[in-house]
Amino acid sequence: MVGTALSKCITHGKTNRDKTVRALRFERLVDGDVSRRKKKPSWLNPVSHGCYTINRLSYIHRSPSADSVTVQREQLQSEEDLEVWFFAVSDAGTGREIVKYMQNHIFDKLHNEHGVLRKCKEIMRRAYVEEERSSGSAASVTVVDGEKLAMASIGDHRVVVCRDGEAYQLRAKSSTRKWSDFVFPVCYQGETDDESDSRDSELALVTEKISSDTEFIIIGSSGIWQVMKNQEAINLIRHMEDPQEAAKCLANEALNRISKSEISCIVIRFT
Repeated sequence: MVGTALSKCITHGKTNRDKTVRALRFERLVDGDVSRRKKKPSWLNPVSHGCYTINRLSYIHRSPSADSVTVQREQLQSEEDLEVWFFAVSDAGTGREIVKYMQNHIFDKLHNEHGVLRKCKEIMRRAYVEEERSSGSAASVTVVDGEKLAMASIGDHRVVVCRDGEAYQLRAKSSTRKWSDFVFPVCYQGETDDESDSRDSELALVTEKISSDTEFIIIGSSGIWQVMKNQEAINLIRHMEDPQEAAKCLANEALNRISKSEISCIVIRFT
């Protein structure tokens, strides 16, 4: 009796093992070898961010002139589960309309085309041209896909990149023409004595890979840069691992220095 029960148990166990083997073979036939499945690339840089706004002028003058901070994240299943981030700081006027144009058109392209940042530069160019209404517009935008950056800036808002502790500001090359005349070449510059010049009215635009020495990016409104230099801002927050804490620290420091403009910033970390 015991032998019969043991025999049935062994037979039942063998049957279950056979079913399991067949199931595994079927899964491999449908999905392919597990080891060959696509995984999220290890070279993609993790992105963390923090943002902070102090509506100083809106509070004092009771005006709707507050800066706008925009953060949007999209997951692209067709592109190895890539994350695409859209970050922007803009003024209350044309700058905000420029950002909306970029945001809508960039993510529309991302859902319909391969190559995450392939069309970003052209969309950014069109946004600045088609939404132009005044020379006083201010906006800074950064799009991140884990491997590359697309950055654009105009007016007294800035994008400043920290590379191995050094500050590099995205700005247009020197020219007598304005950004509305399609002046799109850009360059990076380190710290200078005079960081506010006539080139603020030109469009600065660039795409590049995120290198190993790219630590973080500051996107800031005029309220930040009126009272501190690029390298000062980098030195102030470089030791902070939490980007939200860093953004708050940067904004409060600008307030303590009695900045006379709206204070808004985004800090994006890659390390």
